[in-house]
Amino acid sequence: MNVLIFSDIHSNLEALNAVLSREKFDKAVFLGDIVDYGPNPGEVLDIVLRETDYIVQGNHDYAAGTGEDCNCAPAMHDLSVLTRNEITLKLLGKNDLTKLRDLERKLEFEIDGRKFFIVHASPNDPLFGYMFSTEAEMVWKKPELKQFDYVMVGHTHFPMFYRGKIINPGSSGQPRDGKWRPMYAILDTESGDLTFKRFSYDKEKMLSKLEFQLIRFPEKYKCLRALYI
Repeated sequence: MNVLIFSDIHSNLEALNAVLSREKFDKAVFLGDIVDYGPNPGEVLDIVLRETDYIVQGNHDYAAGTGEDCNCAPAMHDLSVLTRNEITLKLLGKNDLTKLRDLERKLEFEIDGRKFFIVHASPNDPLFGYMFSTEAEMVWKKPELKQFDYVMVGHTHFPMFYRGKIINPGSSGQPRDGKWRPMYAILDTESGDLTFKRFSYDKEKMLSKLEFQLIRFPEKYKCLRALYI
């Protein structure tokens, strides 16, 4: 089977539609952070819930659904709070917020005899951990995770494939590795081949909506826009 692996879409409807329209896949795995930053939280939530077979809660989903802090990186925190208050919480209804609140924080499943363990951030801290090289090595050595063929995470917005086991597909809505085109990964469960793919989308359409929603905060909009170009 071809498994679509994507993460951190952050209310970017144009990017989400681009991902789903350009790939043929048998199963889809979403690694958290449906909402915040982008202009279309409701539409993105509906599509992710409809099109995804396995999904875990991200720290931004948790924050929107519970009212707690997202505990994101300090450089992003103010933009996170602003877009949550001005966009996410204004456009989502009570039922939507309940759906975000009730998402699972970790999942275990099997596809074609291969065992998967998925969380948003890290098995050591499912919502708020950061899986870079040192943390990845610690996770790779964890005895309780040896049974799994793949451990999948998101959260950092950086791609990773560590020791043939730990996968981070990067961000499909807001990459932070210095390249504006978002990305995702495709795993062939028969061959074990993993392919990272970047894609283009109508970012100007997305940014136009975002600018309108943040019209009272032009300087904050400029900061946010810089993340997408």
